[in-house]
Amino acid sequence: MKSFLLDSANAVLSESTRSRVERGLVGLALGMFMLHLLLYGINLIFEFNWPAAYFSHPLQTLYTPFSAILVAEVYLLIHYLPTSFARSMGKQMEIVALIEIRSVFKDVDFTTKWPWDADFFPHLMGAMVVGSILVAFYRVLPRRIARIEELELQRFIEFKKILAGFLFAYLIFLSGWSFFTWAYDLYAGSDWALHDPNDFFYNDFFTALILVDVLLLVISFRYLSDFGLVFRNCGFIISTILLRRALVIEPWHALAYEATSALLALLVLLLHRGLTSKDPEE
Repeated sequence: MKSFLLDSANAVLSESTRSRVERGLVGLALGMFMLHLLLYGINLIFEFNWPAAYFSHPLQTLYTPFSAILVAEVYLLIHYLPTSFARSMGKQMEIVALIEIRSVFKDVDFTTKWPWDADFFPHLMGAMVVGSILVAFYRVLPRRIARIEELELQRFIEFKKILAGFLFAYLIFLSGWSFFTWAYDLYAGSDWALHDPNDFFYNDFFTALILVDVLLLVISFRYLSDFGLVFRNCGFIISTILLRRALVIEPWHALAYEATSALLALLVLLLHRGLTSKDPEE
């Protein structure tokens, strides 16, 4: 059973699978963009009065392909999870920054009021703040393989791969179920369908990710004696919780949570380097 799970995980996390997933999702993004643009034109011509949140302006069609791109980013997060906890944390921040950029297209406002009064402005600021902190995060992040892999703890690496495989399966299920539920409610005219898709996809996925991170942290105590690495990973889990919370609260409050999360991730990475100063690469 373990061999089957490990072989399955290796298959879905391989470089060839990564390449196929990325190409497939790029093609899906283009297809979704053309479909949304077509539906916008139909709504404009025949005046079906479809939800203004998705069909009131042609730029809102950019929201749809960004959703496919975000799924690709989530897959890359899973791809990196077995090899680098820190790089996986960076991917989480990338995902939130892209979610905020996507929300700019959804909430784009062409009125004459000041930008900071527009709906898109806190999302734009959130993307810029998280993106800027990510620059520093990746500069501090060591490019070498994490210490836990350097110690050749093969059993723990295999456990992480199996967990990543389960997370990938959950991603596939959640993507399909969320799209079906959203499309059905949109067709049925439910007000719930106008809610941000973050409420029923990324919120659930980040919840699962937090549980996986905590499980990995607990299991890692069997292998780690490095306080700095344990402290860093605890900080990353708190950062993930803050990012999850940011997805379901008011935009300006979300901006504060996102900035706090990104700064915390950067700070614990710096503290980890200080606590392991005997090895400057770490």
